[in-house]
Amino acid sequence: MSNHGLRALPVLVLTGLALALPGAVSADVLIGCKNKTNGNVRVVADAAQCRVSEMAISWNATGEQGPAGPAGPAGPAGPEGPAGPAGPEGAVGPAGPAGPAGPAGPAGAGVKTVAGIINADGVPNVVTPNGFTSGRLSPGRYQIDFPPGTWTSFPVMTVTPFGVNGARGLAIVSSALGFGDGSARFVVDMTVANSAAGTYFDNAFMFTAVASQPAP
Repeated sequence: MSNHGLRALPVLVLTGLALALPGAVSADVLIGCKNKTNGNVRVVADAAQCRVSEMAISWNATGEQGPAGPAGPAGPAGPEGPAGPAGPEGAVGPAGPAGPAGPAGPAGAGVKTVAGIINADGVPNVVTPNGFTSGRLSPGRYQIDFPPGTWTSFPVMTVTPFGVNGARGLAIVSSALGFGDGSARFVVDMTVANSAAGTYFDNAFMFTAVASQPAP
């Protein structure tokens, strides 16, 4: 074989390596020349730059992504961010339990009524509520007193005797007095019907006193 033929062999080898590797270097791939004897590697821009004593090699500039590492410790809390916009109104919830009853309000305008039962001896009957006093002045004559502050206007009293009809006896209010302190006094007479004046008899009766009451 001639010397010319021997010199052509390396050229063919280098040409083969150049065909095996891209001529232009990619940003993701590095090209090097590795010495076949001692293994030294040098980086080149093109595989064609490798010598006869070297072999062209390449490797990725960026290796494959490794497995995720363990989570690091939590960082400190950041500052509070601004309030976000108001969200949509939620659905109406179920009604809660009823609360306790509130205190009674002041009395409104209207009518005040005080009623009672007076026994034949002038003493209030045991079923009668408080709010007045009574007594027997004489046979058939009774007095009823209301304490100060009872009335804000003068009351009107009606009287109904027990066990007596209009043909036998009548119960009438013969005297009525009202005072500026809200007190009042009434005198009730039990008289025999169709008899001469001054004919009285003892008898139990019921009364009702009514007066208008403005709002406080």
